[in-house]
Amino acid sequence: MYELLARLPLWGLMVLVLVGFPAAAVGLQAVIRRTFPALRARRHNSVAGFLVAVIGVIYAVTVGFIIANQWENYTKARERTFQEAFTLASIAEGSEILGPAKQAEITRLVIRYNQIVIDWWPQSGRDPATMDPAEDRTLAELLNAVGDTAPTTEGQAAFIRRATDDLMDVNAQNDQRLHQASQAHLEQPLWIVIAVSSVVTVGFCLLFGMQNQWLHYVMVAGVALAIASNLLLVILLDHPLSGVMPVSPDAYQSVIYDLTP
Repeated sequence: MYELLARLPLWGLMVLVLVGFPAAAVGLQAVIRRTFPALRARRHNSVAGFLVAVIGVIYAVTVGFIIANQWENYTKARERTFQEAFTLASIAEGSEILGPAKQAEITRLVIRYNQIVIDWWPQSGRDPATMDPAEDRTLAELLNAVGDTAPTTEGQAAFIRRATDDLMDVNAQNDQRLHQASQAHLEQPLWIVIAVSSVVTVGFCLLFGMQNQWLHYVMVAGVALAIASNLLLVILLDHPLSGVMPVSPDAYQSVIYDLTP
């Protein structure tokens, strides 16, 4: 189901979820009112109201926890892109201490690395946990460019040590970002929990009896719209790198802009 929804444009997904779900709930309410006219007597409203309150609390806690967890995963994936890109930018800028020729080489490799990431990000149908081989090679060249420099001053030696550590951190950040972003999606049991709790919550709202049918439709549509908004958030925050609303590589673009003469 998620793969099917992910193929839709963002506006299409919003229309499908935010309009389709409330419309289906209102349509089902119309069928129930015609099929069971006894509901208008409102004899069971007190019991239904109590059950809806209990179910609503359970739904809010369950879905709220899932959305909060997804938002944390999404923001972590974005933070890793900034850490990775700007750590490399600081290495390129700090390499001035090694001389113009070495700084030009390191800067060129940093720009190339960032451009490779941008070109790769994200490709449809590709596993986001798979690093581009050119990206891996460029990181290795950066390590060689920094490591094969013979320092002539204490400042150069300190920079080389720091830059080498930073490049190792970048490599680790890259692996962690790709792994975390590609794996930070809901497993099938959680999708089932969200679907069942959403249907049950709306279903109990449909059991209320009201004499004014249009007011009844508006109330059901409002509840369904609130639940649809939560479902939309779950879908949008899923798969931070390759989902419906992927993290943008704007940090890498900013570094290229700053380092390009």
